[in-house]
Amino acid sequence: MYHSFRYPRNWQQLAHACKERAGWECEVCGVTQNAERISQRTGVVYKVFLHAAHTQLHDTTNPHPTLKALCPTCHGQLDWQLRKTDADGTLEQLKHELLLSSLK
Repeated sequence: MYHSFRYPRNWQQLAHACKERAGWECEVCGVTQNAERISQRTGVVYKVFLHAAHTQLHDTTNPHPTLKALCPTCHGQLDWQLRKTDADGTLEQLKHELLLSSLK
């Protein structure tokens, strides 16, 4: 969810430039801004509004983020992958800490 206080002051300009650079197409699946899609979950027709998505760490305070223009579906998949990778790393870190503490 977008909260303006969590993003740089020039976020709107950064997001617009990202989408402009991508030709107003999702950089993963190629769907265009304002195209109509049918929700696979609900069957409802909706218009696509592209997102400017962080492609690496979701550091919303970074004034120079690496962004990619993505449709909501592709943005959700990217965020899911980033969260899973982060969770896997956290689990490995906990295993390592437990191993070290058992050796003491």
